[in-house]
Amino acid sequence: MKKEPLVIGHRGAMGHETENTMPSIQKALDLGVDMIEIDVFKIKSGEVVVFHDDKLDRITNAPGNIEDYYIVDLMQVIVD
Repeated sequence: MKKEPLVIGHRGAMGHETENTMPSIQKALDLGVDMIEIDVFKIKSGEVVVFHDDKLDRITNAPGNIEDYYIVDLMQVIVD
């Protein structure tokens, strides 16, 4: 009996929507994936957040590691 390979949405539907976002996750589900892989970090204030990189500088203007941020400061970085 031949097993079919699993289709895993990397960061949701990377390439279709912005990675690790709700639209990306929804697009992956719409495409019929078997699983979705996302990246999560526990930040300094205790919340668990979805973000791909351990550093913020690739897709934000903020420096440093995401795990060193408090949620209020991180929300300001994302908004700016």
